[in-house]
Amino acid sequence: MLLARLTRRSTIFALLLTGILVAGVVRAATSFNLAEVAATLNRANPVWLFVALAASWSTFPLRGLRWRMILSASGLNISRRAATEILTLSFWVNCVLPAKMGDVYRGWLLKHNGATSFGNAVGTVIAERLVDLATVALLGAASTFVAFGGKLPPTALALTAIALGVAAATTLLLLVARGFAAALIYALPIPDAIKNGFTSAATSLRAGSGGRVVRTALPYSLAIWIGESARLASVAMALGLFVVNPAAGQIGIASTIFVALVSAVLTVVPFTPAGIGIVEAGMVGILVALFGFTPESAIALALLDRLVGVGSLVVGGGALFTLSPYRRGVGSLR
Repeated sequence: MLLARLTRRSTIFALLLTGILVAGVVRAATSFNLAEVAATLNRANPVWLFVALAASWSTFPLRGLRWRMILSASGLNISRRAATEILTLSFWVNCVLPAKMGDVYRGWLLKHNGATSFGNAVGTVIAERLVDLATVALLGAASTFVAFGGKLPPTALALTAIALGVAAATTLLLLVARGFAAALIYALPIPDAIKNGFTSAATSLRAGSGGRVVRTALPYSLAIWIGESARLASVAMALGLFVVNPAAGQIGIASTIFVALVSAVLTVVPFTPAGIGIVEAGMVGILVALFGFTPESAIALALLDRLVGVGSLVVGGGALFTLSPYRRGVGSLR
């Protein structure tokens, strides 16, 4: 399945686009003092980097538990190990392939290991993603007001509006997909096999995104994004850029949450694997424009944070992909 995806023209185009974006970032970086960027990176405290790595990987069991809860609400019961491992594999695929192909792969792995139909599996993935995105948008908006003490500069105000817009659009999409869309698909003159797949996905989405499930999943969502923010804070601490009461060129608790969540929203753009090029440029822009970072310190923080978050997942997820029985369809889901 992965080989077929890799050889598609759309995938090749997206990978070429990633290369162009990375080349553009590297070319733009030549206008900065790269020696200063390197010096900032060289003084990173390895203890805090280990803390950042632990914070990053601690989110995967939490994500697995949250997805397992959504699966259970949809009538699909699998073990904590299965949910966590399959979800981690899907995140790894999102790091090496564009267009959020890992989300499709997650549904395929469930079907490949005999849990359910592909439509049902994809419905649970969409439910988990929508719950996560809505949480990101709302937390991002709240952290904006805290980080700037209610006095929002125009850029922060625009980002807050975008975050609230994403939350509203996500909620609307969820409501449409749970009701009207399913009825519309059933009424369309399309082959029954396709219709049944969409209907199954809508049924799982409806069951996995009910009010009780969303409320129960909220603590997991908050813990996940505390972990993501803790990773960024630990990386900033490693570089000497984090303080409780930040000044220009430093970052604090609320602003760490803000930057981490805005970066997460940027990964939704499906053009490149893990938002490579897009997320880094966005992080650097936010750190310089809103928090008074020098371009060099902003680049160092963005690169090291992404190395800890995405780089470690590429390596660790690749090892898991090599060893996991789930990709071969022989993993136990109980």
